[in-house]
Amino acid sequence: MSLLEPIRLTRRDAERLAGMSESLAAQSRGLQRQMRILEDLMASALLLETGGTPPGVVMLESRVLVEDPCSGEAEEIELVFPEEADPAKGKLSVLSAVGSALLGRAVGEQVVAETGQGCRQLRIAALIHQPQAALS
Repeated sequence: MSLLEPIRLTRRDAERLAGMSESLAAQSRGLQRQMRILEDLMASALLLETGGTPPGVVMLESRVLVEDPCSGEAEEIELVFPEEADPAKGKLSVLSAVGSALLGRAVGEQVVAETGQGCRQLRIAALIHQPQAALS
């Protein structure tokens, strides 16, 4: 059998593989979009020394209380690296729409995150934990 000969697949497997391929391509486009947003944020960021982070600023590994300004619903979020993300436990990746919208923002600020379900407005109500504050 030559490597140039076509492989054999059932129609069912081919359909399932095509669906998986489309799903992965969509995820890749979403991740690429979030990476561009993060790169833009980083390019315009004011860089601070480790000990010079103001106490109300959201950074990686921060736990923050956010509120929907319209409904008043509150949610606690921990901002983490992608491999630590667990949305069911409130751990959001910095590459998620909400995560990148919160990064570097301060208590009292409102942010808008463009999610797959539309725009989500949030107000940073409180910073529950900031790693830099714990080092002080």
